Amino acid sequence: MEAINTDSLTNFHLHGLNVRLSEKMEVDCVFINSAMIPRLDDEFRVTLEEIKGTTGQPERDHLIVMLQTSGGLMETVERLVAVMRTHYNQVSFVIPNFAYSAGTVLALSGNNIYMDYYSVLGPIDPQILSKDGSRWLPGLGILAKFDEICEKINQAKPGEDCRAELAYLVRQFEPEQLFAIEQAKQHGITLITEWLPKYKFKEWTKTETNGNKVTDPMRKRRAEEIAQVLGDASRWHSHGRGISMRELGGNDLKLKIDDFGADEELSNTIRNYHGLAVDYYGKSGVTAYVHSKLGLRTVR
Repeated sequence: MEAINTDSLTNFHLHGLNVRLSEKMEVDCVFINSAMIPRLDDEFRVTLEEIKGTTGQPERDHLIVMLQTSGGLMETVERLVAVMRTHYNQVSFVIPNFAYSAGTVLALSGNNIYMDYYSVLGPIDPQILSKDGSRWLPGLGILAKFDEICEKINQAKPGEDCRAELAYLVRQFEPEQLFAIEQAKQHGITLITEWLPKYKFKEWTKTETNGNKVTDPMRKRRAEEIAQVLGDASRWHSHGRGISMRELGGNDLKLKIDDFGADEELSNTIRNYHGLAVDYYGKSGVTAYVHSKLGLRTVR
């Protein structure tokens, strides 16, 4: 008999929590804890293919993705959704803590979104690599600083010295970088406008106020309004500005969010699964991964 150790015991409990959540919601379940980076979609694809290839298990057509991410690339989000929708007709997202920027776009591709009072999504703020490649930077902050300096130069009085601002402008901002940020932001807005009517608004058939029939143009218009609000940098001010379940369901966004906190058993399972995985893998130096009932796939 193999001796019990911390790793085997923790992995046993993580497997059990994944299975418990799957059985509670009658779904297949995976946990993504990673920035939206190119290697993630490869590991995620393999995970889903292995789940679907497992014999002797219930054949399910609904996937739950527990998601924690600081954001990243819209291209990765688009590929993840393509993988999910190839294998499942229904996809829902559980946000125990946070899913920012590109993670918000990913969550809005779901048929359902589960949050509680502590969970947050974020504004659409594309991230780009710093010049030295060491870290990701919030794109809308770069655009805001560029606009601020340009405005100061343009409003300068005749003879006023703007050499410092001009030098900073030339040194810090590259046209192709600014263009890439604008394109990434627009990409996110386009994806939300496409996915909300197709998936989350699919079952929206009557208006809540007067019971009128909801048409496809109404779904599209509502999606466009939501995308524009989430992409308004002046409203949210920060890449890390959390948007709570209450705000998402408020008058401006009017998004239907399911409160997993209302079900004590479900809430405990989600929190225990999320908390154990984040704590254990974080202390093990694993910062990006996909976890399922079949185990762990790291994103390197």
